[in-house]
Amino acid sequence: MVDWLVAARMVQFGSSIVAGGSAIFVASVGGDGRAPEEGRRSLTKEIDGTLIAALLAAIVSGALWLYLFRSQLERALADDETQVTLWSVVTDTQFGRVSALRFLIALLLTVLFWVRFARPLPRSESLDWSGALLGLALVVSLAWCGHAGSGMGVGGDTHLAADAVHLAAAAIWLGGLIPLLLLLRPSLPLTPPERYVMVRRFATLAAWSVALLVLSGLVNTWFMTNSFRDLIGTDYGDLLLVKIALFVVMLGFAALNRFRLTPRLGAARTGGSQALWWSVAAELLLGLLVIWVVAVLGQTEPPGHMHVGVTETGPVRAENIGGLGSAAHGDVSLTWLPSSR
Repeated sequence: MVDWLVAARMVQFGSSIVAGGSAIFVASVGGDGRAPEEGRRSLTKEIDGTLIAALLAAIVSGALWLYLFRSQLERALADDETQVTLWSVVTDTQFGRVSALRFLIALLLTVLFWVRFARPLPRSESLDWSGALLGLALVVSLAWCGHAGSGMGVGGDTHLAADAVHLAAAAIWLGGLIPLLLLLRPSLPLTPPERYVMVRRFATLAAWSVALLVLSGLVNTWFMTNSFRDLIGTDYGDLLLVKIALFVVMLGFAALNRFRLTPRLGAARTGGSQALWWSVAAELLLGLLVIWVVAVLGQTEPPGHMHVGVTETGPVRAENIGGLGSAAHGDVSLTWLPSSR
């Protein structure tokens, strides 16, 4: 049986990361002076097509996630007189408000990149970086839709900041792999040395992203597993270890690409990108598995996390309110719906 909440979360995270990472790739790797005009335009057009598809997937999966959250919340309040509608979820919950904001960002990005995809526009770095910043905002805003967004005090703010950095770094590295695959396609009008310059630029950016991923991941794990005490022996900890193992294998492919296959590309006069393409494709596949694990983690109660809800009588704390805390990745903890008696 399909778990639609896991599926919606996986598509939402994956499409947002691809959209944000692709927009950043265009601005930071494929900008002016970094590729011949013909090759740059071809690459930008292909990336824009990928961006539009990812944004449409983000819009659809975001709507499904919001609907499923409303259904879960309605079941959790079955014995209450509260009426749960999509409008009340959007206006009365943090998850709903953030979802509405993310929908507007995704819609704006779709229009922006569709215009550039449909008709050639003069080269504009301001347009590239505007798209990159909006794409980054689309990804980072996911931090307010999960466990990290429900914390309180300095610890809660620290966790939220770490999660936002984690998402941004994931978008730059993992989200940039699809544009990198497009860059390595033999049919693109670029020579191996020209590809090499852009690949090296992405590799440098990805290296910094990996460092931020590790540091922010340690902070997240600290908060979610009772200072690492529950990393082993709990369902959440076991899944997290699977995620870490996949991440380590990804690092192996990234190292292979950076130190062995990329220099070969720079030394080649023709071809030279096939082995690197397959290695990056394997790296991307592992990244998709990581996103799937993240989606499953969203339905697993972290041992080091207490949900915080807000009722008419004030804040309340509970491990799992009506089963919704784990089912909606902590969304219930963000703002509790007021009674509509």
